[in-house]
This record gives sequence, C-alpha cells and structure tokens, in this order.
Amino acid sequence: MDLLSAMNLFVRVVELESFTRAAAEQGVSSSAVSKQVAMLEQHFKARLLHRTTRSLSVTDIGDAVYHQCKRVLSEVSEAENLVAGLQGEPRGQLRISCNMTFGQQVLAKALPDFMARYPDVQLDVTLDDRMPDMVREGYDLMIRIKGQQLADSSLVARKLCDLPMFICAAPGYLAANGWPASPEELKQHNCLVFVHAENAHQWLVAEPGTSADPVEVDGDLKANNSVVVREAVLAGRGIANLASFLIADHVACGDIVPVFPRAAPDRLSAYAFYPTRDAATLKVARFIEFFESWLAEHIPQRLPEAGVEA
Repeated sequence: MDLLSAMNLFVRVVELESFTRAAAEQGVSSSAVSKQVAMLEQHFKARLLHRTTRSLSVTDIGDAVYHQCKRVLSEVSEAENLVAGLQGEPRGQLRISCNMTFGQQVLAKALPDFMARYPDVQLDVTLDDRMPDMVREGYDLMIRIKGQQLADSSLVARKLCDLPMFICAAPGYLAANGWPASPEELKQHNCLVFVHAENAHQWLVAEPGTSADPVEVDGDLKANNSVVVREAVLAGRGIANLASFLIADHVACGDIVPVFPRAAPDRLSAYAFYPTRDAATLKVARFIEFFESWLAEHIPQRLPEAGVEA
C-alpha cells in the first residue's frame, strides 16, 4: 500500500462525503478508493468510516486520523515545495477552478504555454460558474470575474487584469432598429443580458460631457453564458454589454460595432483567489505570475477599428 496515497484518498472522501466524488476527482474507480480506505483501516486496525448504501460518516477514531492525515500531507507538501523552491522550479499537481466562458475563451489558450514552460506541473482544471468551497474541494487556485468591489472573504485576491466592457450590436440590428442617440434610448431597445455579470441589468455609459449614470435595461434574452449572448448579437437580435475578449475579433471584421464608440468602457476584472498567503506555493505563485503577464499581452483594452486585427 502507498500510505500517502491512501491517506490522501481518505482525506478527500471525508471532505467530499462521498467515495464516488473522491474517485471522480482523483481519476480512479470508486472500488479503488474503497480498497485504499479499507487498507488504511487495516493499517490502523480501526474503523474510520461508517458506511451504508445511503450515508457515510466519520467515526471518532476516523476524525482523529483525518486531522492527523491532513497534517502529514501538508508537511509532505511543504517539503516538496521547499525542495522545488530551492531548485527554482515548481512541480506537482495544480488544481484550478475557473468560470466557464473566461476559461474556454482565455484560460484555455494560455495553458499550453504554461505547460511548456513548467513541465513538472500537472494541471487539473475545472470550468464551472458556481463558487466552489476551495478548501473542501481541494483547489489550489480559483479564477473569477468580479467588479471593482470585492466581497469580504477569507480568500486572498490578486487582480490579474482589467476586462473592459463594450455596449455593442450587429450593424444589421442598428440599421433595422435605429442607433441609440443617448444611453437613455437603450430602454427602447432589445437589450440582451448576461445574468452573471455584476452589471447585468445596469449598463454604465460614460460619454464625454455626460453624467455616467447606469441605465436599467431589459430584453427578450437573459443567459448565464456570455457566448450565448454574443451569438444572439451576431444574429442581429439586439444590443449587449460584453467584454472585449469576446467581441474584439468580430469588431475587427465588422460583424459587431460599438454602440457608443466615444464612451469610456465600464470595467470588470479577472482575479486569482487562493485560501491564505501561506497557501501561495511556488506552483501557485508561478502560475499567477505567468497568467498575469500573458493576459497583459492578450486581453484587448480597446476595440480595433473594422478591418484591423485586435
């Protein structure tokens, strides 16, 4: 038996309260997890878990062993990080959680460069718009899009980049429905809403010489994925407020145009979150440094002119 591996599986079963979820997370079968935990119980000569077909609970001895296993695994990780730090190269598994669209459209493009630079780091990436419990679910790093005001949290937040937002539409929609002459006229238009954005229904238009008060908007499409909204914009269905990384290529080829080209964009930001400053292991620190630099080169802070590449 690999004692450290069995300890790690036992810890994840306790934290996830499920053999099945622990197995899926670790990429092994449920029977393999069950066998490892049974071997661990044999090693300690004590029952660690109460298991039925419908429930799983930790025995008193199992709870004590769980906390000791956590401590041992943490010390092993610290030893590995110490060696890696002295050698100057990160190593080991890096578990990242990222929201869906940013993960698909941005993070996915950056990962191959990171893997080529740091071949001793193995990535485990989950794309999900829900907010995970990082400690319970075993993530090293979480990437999320937020406004300028962050909620109070026990997590450490590191800003990675600004994400300018542009109110935009297809030329065909504007030709058929008219071009809004002022932000207030957005209320007369079909505004397509990405519901997860913190500014979902209140769009800020900072035109030169005007007050930048938010405008309440509505329309016949609300979606929890901004790519869905973008596709509706491309189809001429309405006006949307979308991040530059989603529309820059379409603006360059003329399929989408900014509705208020002189306005300063509203901004969200991409943040990296990790549980505590002590958890900023070398692999986490290197990834944050890499991704921040990569984003500075690849996230457009303004829109290109039609026919000009971003």
